[in-house]
Amino acid sequence: MFQNLKPPTVDAIIALMAKVQADDRADKIDLSVGIYKDDQGNTPVMKAISKAEDQLHAEQSTKKYVGLVGDVVFNQEMTKLVLGEDAPLNLVGAAQAPGGSGALRLLSELIYAASPDCTIWLSDPTWPNHNSLLGSVGLNIEVYPYFDYDTQDVLFDEMCATLSKAKKNDVVVLHGCCHNPTGRDLSLDQWKKLGKFLAEKELVPLIDLAYLGFGDGLEEDIKGLRALVAQVPTSLIAVSCSKNFGVYRDRVGCSIVLSNSQDIAKTCQGHLGASARRIYSMPPDHGAAVVRTILTDAALTTLWKDELTEMRGRVNSLRAEFAKQLRELTGTNRWDFIANQRGMFTLLGLDDNEIAQLRDDYAIYVVKGGRINIAGLQLNDIPKLAEALVSITK
Repeated sequence: MFQNLKPPTVDAIIALMAKVQADDRADKIDLSVGIYKDDQGNTPVMKAISKAEDQLHAEQSTKKYVGLVGDVVFNQEMTKLVLGEDAPLNLVGAAQAPGGSGALRLLSELIYAASPDCTIWLSDPTWPNHNSLLGSVGLNIEVYPYFDYDTQDVLFDEMCATLSKAKKNDVVVLHGCCHNPTGRDLSLDQWKKLGKFLAEKELVPLIDLAYLGFGDGLEEDIKGLRALVAQVPTSLIAVSCSKNFGVYRDRVGCSIVLSNSQDIAKTCQGHLGASARRIYSMPPDHGAAVVRTILTDAALTTLWKDELTEMRGRVNSLRAEFAKQLRELTGTNRWDFIANQRGMFTLLGLDDNEIAQLRDDYAIYVVKGGRINIAGLQLNDIPKLAEALVSITK
């Protein structure tokens, strides 16, 4: 049966992880995979998570299925986290999903069921898995310009010019905050203008919200999304809890459909559940139950927000220190954009030869294009990284 089956193409980041593990140099620096690490290089379990798990363990009385759309209270709390405490829950269809990737997959199934001929528009560049996740159901994929490598800024006018060619009901994928891989987000004014543009063109936004709270703050990071969805009749949102709750392996996410019609919202939620049934039947409960426990307990919510503030502060201080040392080494402001960007990632714009040189000569591992995970950087690694970067880019 499988004699003619060819080995699959290995994901570039997964392949890089294997190279890192095989490298026995003690001073290696791994800046590839997008996970948060503390000053000791560990990815800790947040105190709020541990406390919520203890509470859940003491109170949980069953392991029965949670239903096709998962934990209803979790879905409501995630909706309020994204859209605000006064979110119009009657206009929302939501489903718990296995991580942000699962949320994207459910939404892609919903899009295909409603409009199989529509096109999905992705930013250039974007998270590589967007293409495979959203295209796997058979949807057409196109790209719009987003990032200028020379100025390290958003190509907003070019973006809108390209999207003006999109047809009615095409879907535009946007990064809610902390753009991956560039670290450069739309300004609030650009979010507002884009909302008006999408409404006029009758395009549907699909907002991938994977790093909420890792930019400037929970409320600050969500302002643009809220400004945009207020102007369009329908919005799709995929939320991940992997980073801001640190529940990577527990796979916690939520698909949200915001509509101007209660009937449409209800129908969309039904389709999300039907898609879940076809793909994995029921979502896993534990991680979502833990997040729900935090968001419905005032003390745990405060603890979680305090821990998230600490993580965000650490990432932003690493950005500032890295840019500072590069400025001192070069005597220029060439790398100042690192401090001004937000989120886990920065795109250094390195070519393949420079990336190989970092790996072979300095035991520094970065993703194609020079994307580095700032959140995985250690303070005492910055001098080596800065000196290596200056050396290979002279």
